[in-house]
Amino acid sequence: MEEETKKRPVKILVCDDDPAFRKLVQTYLRSADMGFVLKEAGQKEEIQDALDKGGIDLVLMDILMPDKSGIEWLDEIVEKRIAPVVMLTGFGSEEIAVQSIREGAIDYIPKDHLTKDRLLSTIKITLETWKRKRAEEEKRRLMEELEETNQKLERSNRELQDFAYIASHDLREPMRKISAFGQLLQESLKGKLDEDEQENLAFMIDGANRMQQMIDALLTYSRVTTKAKPAKRVDLKEAIEDLKNVELAALLEETEGTIRIQKPLPAVQADPSQVHQLLQNVIANGLKFHRDGIPPEIAVRGRQEKDNQVRVEVEDNGVGIEEANYEKIFGMFQRLYSREGYKGSGIGLAVCKKIVERHGGTIGVNSTLGKGSMFWFTMPTITNDELRITN
Repeated sequence: MEEETKKRPVKILVCDDDPAFRKLVQTYLRSADMGFVLKEAGQKEEIQDALDKGGIDLVLMDILMPDKSGIEWLDEIVEKRIAPVVMLTGFGSEEIAVQSIREGAIDYIPKDHLTKDRLLSTIKITLETWKRKRAEEEKRRLMEELEETNQKLERSNRELQDFAYIASHDLREPMRKISAFGQLLQESLKGKLDEDEQENLAFMIDGANRMQQMIDALLTYSRVTTKAKPAKRVDLKEAIEDLKNVELAALLEETEGTIRIQKPLPAVQADPSQVHQLLQNVIANGLKFHRDGIPPEIAVRGRQEKDNQVRVEVEDNGVGIEEANYEKIFGMFQRLYSREGYKGSGIGLAVCKKIVERHGGTIGVNSTLGKGSMFWFTMPTITNDELRITN
């Protein structure tokens, strides 16, 4: 309390209709030499005026006040959260004093037991209690606001996911028809169109096909949450071997690429299908974006990090990425190279980012243009605790 007094004097409002008692309280507080600022009030109008002006840090309130009882004043002060209240009780009003505590008073002092030490001690405890109470109330208010914001965010995310899925699903069929009937038209009109007409028709079919790819990519992105599965133990080496033999087999053969696991990889606790998708996208990027005439080499390594996290690094010897594009490549439909040179929807790394963040991890890249890139991400390690994955 002394520390707070140095910052700003504590203003105490003494409410009692007995001038002699008010003078006694004033004498005790002034003799303490703690810099208290005292305001006295004995009548209803004086009390109301002091409360209306504000700036009160503590109220000493007699229970038996004229015109308006101390309990009534207490109710008003508590309701308006003006200041902490200590009730002053006379002979035979112990029961009322206890009631005042239930009504919101911090403490009470029987007048016949009032001493300087008891008064100062009660004031100190009251101010500390009030400060702690206000801090707890503020914390509770902020937690309630945070919870409300989280609920709104979750609802918004669900709505966006539902919209993306429904819109993508409903768009697939008409785009498929445009592409299919465009190709049929192209076959049936073969040799009947001039060069410009053939080119225009080819542009239309290519545009429909690319739109179909984008719709499929949107479905893939939305399914990171809508088709999520419970977390399990995932052997990263086993997942990479599966990719080499199945999903990445054709790309490895086409590029003459290699994948090496440099050290034993720690297991992670995650959605198995999404870890599979994550590794496939990151490794496929390294194989796809290789330098002309240089077969891609992919090195995978992992290590245990703090806070029950595993860090996985996937390094390639490809074309590399400028530092200015590090963040850009994880955005939706972001491409650094032309479609003619490198196929793809431009959504693979955005899906990777969403998968990693859904598991509470982070993802990033370090790269040297013309020499290669090292993509890294973190995932939860195996623990005895149940893993909570966010949607």
